[in-house]
Amino acid sequence: MISKLDVVRAYSDALGVNIKAAMDYLSDDFHTVDPDGNVVLTKDGFVGLGRAMRASFTDYAWVTSDIREEGDQVIFSGHNEGTHTSDLDLSAMGIGVVPASGQKIVWPEASMKLTVKGEKIVKMEPYGGAAGLQGFLAPLGVEPPAD
Repeated sequence: MISKLDVVRAYSDALGVNIKAAMDYLSDDFHTVDPDGNVVLTKDGFVGLGRAMRASFTDYAWVTSDIREEGDQVIFSGHNEGTHTSDLDLSAMGIGVVPASGQKIVWPEASMKLTVKGEKIVKMEPYGGAAGLQGFLAPLGVEPPAD
């Protein structure tokens, strides 16, 4: 059995190569939560967002800056970046389609707390002031949907 840290390192390495390989590190009941603990995305939604990002940002990359254990969780830090060359369809999130801007976008550094069970990541939540969905949408010039 590999350690929690090794699972997240393998996930991080796979993110830069193959979205399907990266998603294999997520449990079937994987979910992301907002700072208040509300579920934002299930595994299907998270995988869909990853595919949409890769389709809309031709040079899309997740740039990992730190992976470390803290208690029973793993803290995973880095940022998204890429050139917005195609429309980004976020309709499944209630946001709609974000028209391509043609601009290189570098998201602010963010940290997530990952819960790992066995060899799978089961939960991802903002850590240390990370803005969650709003932090993801702001660089795109989009407001989160109203509750």
